[in-house]
Amino acid sequence: MAEHRTVMVAARVTPAEHTAWREKAAAAGVSPSALLRGAMARTRTWTASARAVERERTRQIARIGNNLNQLARWANMHTPARI
Repeated sequence: MAEHRTVMVAARVTPAEHTAWREKAAAAGVSPSALLRGAMARTRTWTASARAVERERTRQIARIGNNLNQLARWANMHTPARI
């Protein structure tokens, strides 16, 4: 049995945003409600712990890139001169 949607969610938007959302929904061939439900279903949220993990991962990748640049610089400076 299909679940009935009985709860309404309200959001304040500008007239331009409202028009844009209705146009996007029409272009997709769905109602504005279906468009917003689909968009919210695809949206990823971050918890504080996930954000911290991602920040640390980004730092580690930056460190690896820095080390790689230092190795490339050293290799370029210490290669025998070509005649």
